[in-house]
Amino acid sequence: MEPNTVVIRDFRPADVAAILEIQLAAPEMAQWRPADYERVSRNPGGIVLVAEPSETLSSIVGFLAAIEIGTEAEIQNVAVRADYRRRGIARALLAEGHRRLAARSVASVFLEVRLSNLAARTLYRSLGYAECGLRRRYYASDGEDALVLRLQLPVV
Repeated sequence: MEPNTVVIRDFRPADVAAILEIQLAAPEMAQWRPADYERVSRNPGGIVLVAEPSETLSSIVGFLAAIEIGTEAEIQNVAVRADYRRRGIARALLAEGHRRLAARSVASVFLEVRLSNLAARTLYRSLGYAECGLRRRYYASDGEDALVLRLQLPVV
């Protein structure tokens, strides 16, 4: 699947079940409650996006949650359904998130990623993220360290 065959749209409360299904299939990621996605989507600085294959527009295959705080933002959660990975969906979600954040005059985007998540680290590096810190024993589930990454957005 090419990224242009995915529709990226704003989250709707009816999307929670599909997001939770993706999240539960990836126990290494942050396990949010349904109310967490609704809270971020209602926050004036929040962005929650979902990705659907354009041919079906009924099955969510990925999502992204981010929060803006002044001129900085944090990607808080991003995931793609296992059977849709390596098809450009995470890249498309991040690109749309970056575009929206830049339009809000956000200058820097931060995120944390597991040291062991080489696929995500490679993706983030290809998008221009650079390492700027390390959070020791960041993940409560197993005590794994997290790399802190930063992306400088272009001035819009």
